[in-house]
Amino acid sequence: MPRTIPFAVTVRRRSRTGWQRWQGSWWQIMQCGLGAGVAWMLAQALWNQPYPVFACVAVVVCLGVQNNQRLRRVGELGVGVTIGVLLGTGVVALVGRGPLQITAIVAAAMLIARFLDSGILLVNQAALQASFIVAYPPQAGTSGSARWLDAMTGVVVALAIAALLPPDPRRDVRGRAKAYAGQLADLLEDGADAIRGQDAAKAQEVLARARSTSTELEGWSQSVNAGQEVHRLSPLRRSGRGEILQQKKLQAGMDRATRNVRVALRRVATALQYGEQMPDSLAGALDSLAASVRSLGEPAYAGETVPPSVAGLKELAVTLGPRTLGAESLSATVVVAQLRSIVVDLLQAQGVSAAEAHRLLPH
Repeated sequence: MPRTIPFAVTVRRRSRTGWQRWQGSWWQIMQCGLGAGVAWMLAQALWNQPYPVFACVAVVVCLGVQNNQRLRRVGELGVGVTIGVLLGTGVVALVGRGPLQITAIVAAAMLIARFLDSGILLVNQAALQASFIVAYPPQAGTSGSARWLDAMTGVVVALAIAALLPPDPRRDVRGRAKAYAGQLADLLEDGADAIRGQDAAKAQEVLARARSTSTELEGWSQSVNAGQEVHRLSPLRRSGRGEILQQKKLQAGMDRATRNVRVALRRVATALQYGEQMPDSLAGALDSLAASVRSLGEPAYAGETVPPSVAGLKELAVTLGPRTLGAESLSATVVVAQLRSIVVDLLQAQGVSAAEAHRLLPH
């Protein structure tokens, strides 16, 4: 019977990942709440709107919980709102409301927005605003332009928050880096368990999970790019530029390492599927690699000169010889070769030169 990951372990991992996501998003969430309240009050005060829903919606859509391209999102929403409201108002004035009118206006708004720009938010907002204008009559005592004023009020509030109160991008980048490192370490540990138990089914399951890590890795990359954007635009956040550049290098190294992890796990799964014995020493190497990956980004301990991840990777590197690990079969040798590449990639991502990293490996 294939062994499954214990429920308690799954809950612990999901809780850890959720907590890390929360740490990286709480500031953006607070900004959305604050912006929605401010936009509501301003729309009521400026335009005498009793229920300025579109002002709040505009703020939340513009800001969201992602740091990347916030200013661009604000601009796209503003253009999309303008296109949608103007077209919707014109159609209602000329031919009234109905299913045919909505069909025509949604298609027209999206075509115009798509012609003007490739931004998905711009296109969607143009269609949504046009649909709202056609489908829902305005509130009593308000004009057709009232919703446009609401939405543009929200856009202005979101623009002010995005420009004047940008979140510290390092927090989100750190959270994503730690979450991804934990995810990759989990895969390595579960791969080690599959080797110890000679469990082909579990090895296949771990391989499937390894192949589905692209979304998290891409999210980390987008977070790094967003951090660079914030540091370029905001003078309040330029002090952390060096850390963002280090994270960019680390993310690129983890990307390369992840590809080699997939190759190693695929070889493990194939070998176990055909009954080929894999030495337990490989499982120990995977566990050691997992420990080093999990500690990525942690500072050096008191009295030490290098971070724990670098120290662990260097200790592991000197053991990664086929003879040292008892890798006698082709599959085991392939896994050792992938481990060597992973260690070199991760050491280089943390500032160790390629020459030094290769020198540590047994010849």
